[in-house]
Amino acid sequence: MRKQFDELQVRDLDPGCSMTTAMPADNISPGAPAERMLIDFHLRQPPEINADMEVAEARQWLKMADTTFKLVKNGAGACIGIITIADVHGERALSLANKRGDSLAEIRVKDVMTPLSSLPVTGYGDLCKATVGDLVNSFRSLGKQFILVLDDHDPAGETFCLRGLVSAAELVDKLHVPIDLAQRASSFTDIVNVVQGQF
Repeated sequence: MRKQFDELQVRDLDPGCSMTTAMPADNISPGAPAERMLIDFHLRQPPEINADMEVAEARQWLKMADTTFKLVKNGAGACIGIITIADVHGERALSLANKRGDSLAEIRVKDVMTPLSSLPVTGYGDLCKATVGDLVNSFRSLGKQFILVLDDHDPAGETFCLRGLVSAAELVDKLHVPIDLAQRASSFTDIVNVVQGQF
């Protein structure tokens, strides 16, 4: 590590300087790099929730959050799953309570979450080579709501280092095109045609 640091070279702002405008976040096309859809945990801390939290409490936390999902951590601090607003608002919790003969208050986040082990995984390098259209095809083929993205080179030497994830819901939001995860398509054009009723 450096023991001595330099100063940045600075100067006065030129009169009439214009501002660079960023490409709108929702300006995503099928040919855009898939990396643009990555929710990168290197750049922002992933939202987390405790696996033993009651579903009713989790519902409140998800309502207040600015995200549609949270990573689920167990008592040891290990990430074991993902929970979405749909998981806590749907009939899953109520159905599970009825099946077990429990009250709804006894159902925990870990009971209704999607385990990480059930989700597909890709490498960051592979994601960087792909397009948004490739992502859509992948979601259609896999029928899952998330694709996990692992670091290609983990400096800590761990065997499992989650870099981030890609969300089907966010992809739908950015493309403004519904994706029926139950129906497969061979190309992005096929997907658009199916959605628009041309098949």
